[in-house]
Amino acid sequence: MPMREARRWTIPDASDPGGTITIAGWDFGGHGPIALLHHANGMCGALWEPLAHKLTEHYRIFAIDARGHGDSDARVAPEGYEWDYFVEDLANVARALMDEFAVEQIEYGIGSSFGGILTAAVEALYPGTYKRVAMLDPPVHPKAEALAKFGMDPGVEPPPSQKAERVSQTRRRRVVWPSRDVIRDAWHGKPLFAAWLDEAFEIYLADGFRDLPSGEVELKCHPSVEAHIFETTGSLETTEFAPEVKAPVLFAHASRGFFPPEYFRRVAGLFPRGEFVEIDAGHLLPLEVPEQCATELERFAEG
Repeated sequence: MPMREARRWTIPDASDPGGTITIAGWDFGGHGPIALLHHANGMCGALWEPLAHKLTEHYRIFAIDARGHGDSDARVAPEGYEWDYFVEDLANVARALMDEFAVEQIEYGIGSSFGGILTAAVEALYPGTYKRVAMLDPPVHPKAEALAKFGMDPGVEPPPSQKAERVSQTRRRRVVWPSRDVIRDAWHGKPLFAAWLDEAFEIYLADGFRDLPSGEVELKCHPSVEAHIFETTGSLETTEFAPEVKAPVLFAHASRGFFPPEYFRRVAGLFPRGEFVEIDAGHLLPLEVPEQCATELERFAEG
């Protein structure tokens, strides 16, 4: 299996005019044009490994750690973590890669969960950044205005949002642990991780935590950052910017995820060249069914 190489990009910091921020990431290698991957909230770029290595036959794969995640620079929460800042970080890394490889476009922008929204938003704001985009179960929460606009029946509206509960749980998450073994025993099999591949869970333990001088380990993404992102989901409104995305968009719905399929079909239809696809898995698709994700991504690229 190919090795991954750590990368760093020092780019303008949208949250600090005139300042810079260093975004960490990974080069998974591969052959062909560039694919740039963005992880889900609270995760890190290393977690793309199970899927990335299935795409390296056709693409040179890069993945970033969002600000405050993985090994990227952190900022004060919540001020430094507006969704617009994440969009600018991703756009700036894309430009840096285009300059490095002397290309005018990233072949494939692929994002999981909030990473999918950010990737599509980059293409809306900076058209032509990507040749094609894939959004893997993005958290496009149905709002009353959107449901009314689409003329959807109340029966397709999901149960009351659990966002507040999720935010509260995240804020209570333990930050420092005695060891990765203790975390493994405590979290393996929990609902969030139950459907993950064992490989993905081990990557999360290895790369989602940093070693402390005390011998303990610490979450790299502080719960206050993750919670703020959950809390402000919807501040970057997909249904508003979707018509501006002219690139082909693969809009993947997790059949065992959190979002109603009929609503997702309508949102996918707002993208001028959007295609809806259903994948039989939970919300974090690349960590559960990377083989199926790779098949859909490659099929879409060939279409």
